[in-house]
Amino acid sequence: MKPRHLAGVVLILLTLYGCAGLQPEEVLLPRTDISLTVKGELQMEYDHNTCQIGYNEEKHEFRLVNDKLSDWVIFRSDATPRDIGQKVNAYLEYTTEADTRTIDDLEYTVEKTSPDGHVWLWNKDKKIGIIIKLL
Repeated sequence: MKPRHLAGVVLILLTLYGCAGLQPEEVLLPRTDISLTVKGELQMEYDHNTCQIGYNEEKHEFRLVNDKLSDWVIFRSDATPRDIGQKVNAYLEYTTEADTRTIDDLEYTVEKTSPDGHVWLWNKDKKIGIIIKLL
């Protein structure tokens, strides 16, 4: 194998290993604020000075939106995520710098909860971590 091809193979393997190695203990659980992380990259984080949050218990829908309405996260699940180990299927919509992304029918596991209503959820297939707050 030519050195140029070998370097390409090594780069691909490192990229695949890096994404495959992401775990909620590294990416999600150390976080304390309401936020969305995709493949280890923070997409949005709640700032009480510039963001609003909302939760519709009937629809099991959490919303995080900035005051300019230019960035948002919508997380709508098939049940209210309350208990560690509980699995919910959910629709996720969020903005990036370039576009709006939607991902439907992914399974998330409740990894952690807090007495004040924060819930840490993780999707292992897409490496998505989200912290919501039940109001």
